[in-house]
Order: sequence, then C-alpha cells, then structure tokens
Amino acid sequence: MLPSFYQTCLQSQLTQTQFVTLEILVELLHKERRITIERLATLFPQPILFESRRRNIQRFLSLPQLTPQAIWFPIVKQWVKRHHPRSKPLHLVIDRTQWQDHNLIMVSLVYNKRAIPLHWMWLNKQGQSSLVEQRRVLRPVFHLLKKHRFILLGDREFHSIELAAWCVEKRVKFVFRLPKSTTVKPDDSSRFTRLDDLPQTPGITEQYLQIQVTQNRGFGKHNLVLRQKRAYRQSSSDAWYLLTNLVDAEQTLNAYATRFSIEPLFKDYKSGGYHLEDCHADFGRFTALLVLIAIAYSISTLQGRRIRKKQVQRYVARVTEPKRTTKRHSAFWIGLYGKLWIEPLNLWSTLAGQLMALKPQKRLFFQRGLNAISLIQSAL
Repeated sequence: MLPSFYQTCLQSQLTQTQFVTLEILVELLHKERRITIERLATLFPQPILFESRRRNIQRFLSLPQLTPQAIWFPIVKQWVKRHHPRSKPLHLVIDRTQWQDHNLIMVSLVYNKRAIPLHWMWLNKQGQSSLVEQRRVLRPVFHLLKKHRFILLGDREFHSIELAAWCVEKRVKFVFRLPKSTTVKPDDSSRFTRLDDLPQTPGITEQYLQIQVTQNRGFGKHNLVLRQKRAYRQSSSDAWYLLTNLVDAEQTLNAYATRFSIEPLFKDYKSGGYHLEDCHADFGRFTALLVLIAIAYSISTLQGRRIRKKQVQRYVARVTEPKRTTKRHSAFWIGLYGKLWIEPLNLWSTLAGQLMALKPQKRLFFQRGLNAISLIQSAL
C-alpha cells in the first residue's frame, strides 16, 4: 500500500485505472526486484493473454505524464517537508553511471546515508557529461527546491569552473572535487601551480580563501579546501581538493563526505536491488520505469527506517559483524527484505505453525519472533 501522500500526488495525475496499474507494478518491483517488461508481464495479475499483459504494460509506460516532473516532483516536495528538518541544508549529489549502452546522469538527495533520486537524464552517448547536459539535469531540481537551502556536491567529473560560476549565478552553494592536476593561484603574488604541488600535511586541513582557479579570464574567485587523511599501516588515501563557495572548511568536508551516498544508490538500482542492467526498454519506457523505481525505492527506505525505530531489524538482516564498523544493510535493504520475509509467513502460515509445534523447546523464541512480525507489519 502506498503512503497516503504518495496516493494524493499520484491520483491527481493519473486516472483510477492508471493509478491501480501503477500500484500493482510497484508491488511487483518490491516482490521480484526485476525491472524488465517481460518479467513484469509474466507476473501481472490480470486474467488475459501474456501478450496482452505485455502490451498493456507497454502502453502504460508510454503515458506522457510518467515523467519525473509530473509524477515524482510532487512526491519529493512532500518527502522533504515531512522527513527533512528545515534547520539543516539539503545535500544534493550529481553523478553519472554507465552500463552497456545506457549512460545515466542523476541528481539525488542525501537521506540517512543513502541517496533518494530526484531527477535524471539519459545521455545519448558514451563517456562524461557536458556542461550543457549538467545544467539541463540540474535546472528543474533548482526550481523544485527553490524554497530550501541546499548544497550541491560533485566528484571530479563535475569540476569545471563554468559549472561553479553558473552555481554562483543561481545563488547555489556547492562543493566540487578537483583533479590534482588543476592549476590554481594561491595569492596574487604567486604563480599558478598544480594542486598536488601545494604544501599539505596528512591529517591537517588547509584552506585557501578567494583564490583564482583557472587561468581563463572572466571567472570569479572561489575557496579551496585541501584535506588528506593520515595513512594507517599500509593504507593510503587520495587527497581531497574541494572547490567551494562555503566559508567553513569543516562544513565543506562534512558536506562532501555525504557525496558517497549515491554509490550505494546506483548499486541498489542495479545488481544490489532492481537489476536495472537487464532492462532493454526504449528511452520513453526506460524513463517511466525509473519513475516506478524511484517510488518503490523511497517507500522501501521509509519502511526500513520505521523497522529500525521499532528495534526489530535483527529479524530481517545481520545488523553487525565482527571487525565491521559500518552497518551491513541499509534502511532500503531492511525495508525491502522485511516485506519479503513477512509474505511467506502469511502465505504458508499453516506449514509454519506445524513446524513451530514440532519445536516446543523454542516456544519462547517463536513468541518473540511473532511479536517482531507484528511490529514489522505495522511499519510496512
């Protein structure tokens, strides 16, 4: 069942038939975690021929309103309003992922050490995105969140001084990582030098305010934060060279550290979750499928958060492991597989009851598990 504010936003754009079809497809994504049209048509619960089911899904995915701006943006507005404190700035991440013939650039919102997709664009080429394409995918997001404070984060693909100047023009805070080969002018009396030639001490943060980052004329000055972690044992780490218009160096480092939340998002979209690599739909249907994934992904993330708050996540996944400092599974994973665990218990309740009756010595543990099941069901 979709959350109430999801239903309100979707029903304003879809007919009742289209809305029910969308609900079914989202539930199938939760259950099967496969995004191919053939797989969805195989399982679609309608008593008609397979080919008719497949064409029915194809027609639905070709609807003109199945776009991020029409369907997903109204939900995002409510999401931010309900689940993000207004006292803290939003962290937006722009990044690109590529597989087979697909090249996707995406803007996402950092939430609970994971990223929620906001807007995306299919690049009709291989390789890195251009400044024009970056502006095209960012402009709708800037308009969507114009009433909120946010910081845009990007890795070394998005280091261009032109993008930074455009963000300044739009009054957007940003933190972009620069390649070490970038030349800067630390002060007016010095010459341009490579970033990796600047003095740096592992574990010490260096900050340069209002420096010139390009030798081309017509661009203003920006701030630079340099940080290299200390090497422990035989480990080593690359230095961070961060171009920003933030003044606080610590805020800059903390903001950029959240950029890596988009990497698990891409994994959840692909082999770790919905197996997006198996999708071979055309551009229009592919965009609509991404809208369905965004809806399903955000719902599972919310459900995982609620399961964690009820302190019953150990019944769904291994939460901790020896010698592991980070959590093994995200809120998305717990929400997704929590629902998958509940369904067989309900489907084969008679067999499950017989098996429990054959193990009377485990009765106390079973009772605790049944209480946990009730709490998980209340979170879904």
